[in-house]
Amino acid sequence: MNKARLQGLSAGIILTTTIFTGFYYGTGIIDGTTPTTEEAKELLENEGFVVSLPIEEAKRTVHQSKDADKEIKEKEASKKDYSIVSYTMEVKANMTTSEIANRLSKEKVIDDAAGFEAYMNEHDFAKKIQIGEFVVTNNMTYRQLAHTLTH
Repeated sequence: MNKARLQGLSAGIILTTTIFTGFYYGTGIIDGTTPTTEEAKELLENEGFVVSLPIEEAKRTVHQSKDADKEIKEKEASKKDYSIVSYTMEVKANMTTSEIANRLSKEKVIDDAAGFEAYMNEHDFAKKIQIGEFVVTNNMTYRQLAHTLTH
């Protein structure tokens, strides 16, 4: 493309944009389309939304989450068996993460074999598992277990 054609194309784009802008702003189409705060609130309430002030909503959410956290902690504390299970895990050559997770679940070191396996895969620990014997307990987190099995 030569210089004259490129200049002509550019001028055409600018002219077209100017025409569209003139019609858009000059015809008054956009006037009156923005609702006022009261109109927006009424529209949302008619659609079934709850409209509140941001500060009030934030305070309510914080109070609800604190109460929910307390309830969850109390439930977990009541469910927990405070006996610590210690297990010597022997990792052999070609042992898969699934096999390790199932063994730890069977020995009551972890509650969720699939969850532990997913954690190991998502955080790339599955590729770094070492062969050997490792002492693990049921009060270790997935992260602690992963670090134990990979170091």
